[in-house]
Amino acid sequence: MNREKRKWGGQSSRGAEQCRGLIPGPAGLVQMAMERREGGEGVLEMNTQQAIHRVLTVESEDTAFVHNNAWLAVVHGGYMQEPGYTNLATVHKMKHLDRVKLVVAFVKSCVRDGLGGARVELKDPTGSVSGSVAEKADDVFLGKIKAGVCLVMREIVIWRPHKTTCLNITSFNLEAVFEE
Repeated sequence: MNREKRKWGGQSSRGAEQCRGLIPGPAGLVQMAMERREGGEGVLEMNTQQAIHRVLTVESEDTAFVHNNAWLAVVHGGYMQEPGYTNLATVHKMKHLDRVKLVVAFVKSCVRDGLGGARVELKDPTGSVSGSVAEKADDVFLGKIKAGVCLVMREIVIWRPHKTTCLNITSFNLEAVFEE
């Protein structure tokens, strides 16, 4: 079999689907819709720009937390309108050891580290970052830090181990924990 033909979508022992390069994520959905349209399936009755807009505006699993009672309590509490509030997308772009005045985030996951602290995945509508919760911070809030709660943090330090963004959460900068 001709190598070029197999490389660009020809039949192989694995099948045509695996030979073709599928783009991961939302762009892959657009790619599949365009292929259906080109194949004459007639599933897509809109132009490409409309299809891209539709894919990007469809609510995903990652934004389901905005309907959580803890998140709604934080939003209605007015924390995001306070001066100095910084969203996680902006936090992700900041430098090592920068200090942020106010961060509000939903705890997507929480894993105890065996030393009394925890490693958390924090999320807001703009992005996500990791966080490290000190043992004393968890003690002060009586073990309330778990998946599904919202944290309000002030004067929090950003650190970047191995080029990832992480928030250092201590008892001094953890102001409130909102539960469901």
